[in-house]
Amino acid sequence: MSVYIDVLFLQNIIVNYGILLVTEKLSGRYSTALRKFISSAVGAVYLIVMLLCPQINTLYTIGGKVMLSVLMIAIAFPGQKLKSWFKALLSFYISSFIFAGAGYALMSILNQGIYFKNGEFYTEMKSDGLLLILTLLSGFLMVRAFTDIFRKRIEKESYIVNTYINLGGRTVCLQALIDTGNSLMDPVSQCPVMIAELESIKELLPEGMVKWLENWTQMKETVNLNDDSEWIKRIRLIPFHAIGTQNGMLPGFKPDSVCVEKEELYFERTQVVVCISQNRLSSEEQYRAIISPEMVTV
Repeated sequence: MSVYIDVLFLQNIIVNYGILLVTEKLSGRYSTALRKFISSAVGAVYLIVMLLCPQINTLYTIGGKVMLSVLMIAIAFPGQKLKSWFKALLSFYISSFIFAGAGYALMSILNQGIYFKNGEFYTEMKSDGLLLILTLLSGFLMVRAFTDIFRKRIEKESYIVNTYINLGGRTVCLQALIDTGNSLMDPVSQCPVMIAELESIKELLPEGMVKWLENWTQMKETVNLNDDSEWIKRIRLIPFHAIGTQNGMLPGFKPDSVCVEKEELYFERTQVVVCISQNRLSSEEQYRAIISPEMVTV
């Protein structure tokens, strides 16, 4: 089999970049395109050195491969705490296994020489470009299937995060549950809706607004805010459907912003509606608000 160094180098840069893209998604860590490219190039250079200098036995050992993966992660995701760094490294290995599995699946289906050796990508197909496209597509499809299967386990209903609601220079912090079943949207602005207990956010609201929310079922659309036009503009009524309630309405307001702290990441949203619940959302008081997964995605 003839191996063209330039073609092999380019192929592995592209595949390594794809692996790092998946690593970024699985680990939740952000990396610039330049850093991912440099990291991908380092992995490809490692391969070229292996081919040109076979006498360097260390390059073929498990230790050498581990050091390469550590270096690639350090370049792509710098400045991480130890826990986050290990998470990125584990995601990198998972991504590599997924792409290797995609290559093996293509080899079985197409009966062609497609394989990973020494952690690098090789092909005996006549069309390298076609192979590259097929491998990347297969790898990303497998990743999508993998994340769909385990997403509810990763962000299941017990996943609770710190949430900060900012309004008029004041901020309240409360524990919020990421609920995959929460698909409420503001029908006008199409922005996501979170639900919060009234008791936990009272200090953000004017007295007239609090009284209106406390007696929402009786007062309905009558609210006394002493002609506070700024607050009147913030009021929202969100329709919802639930078992036993076909045409329900939830009162709420539009804050200045909502910031969600998920592990070491912060997701700030300015287009969010906070709807109010007068009842406890958690019987064990584990959380005081419910947010949708959309609020913690890039």
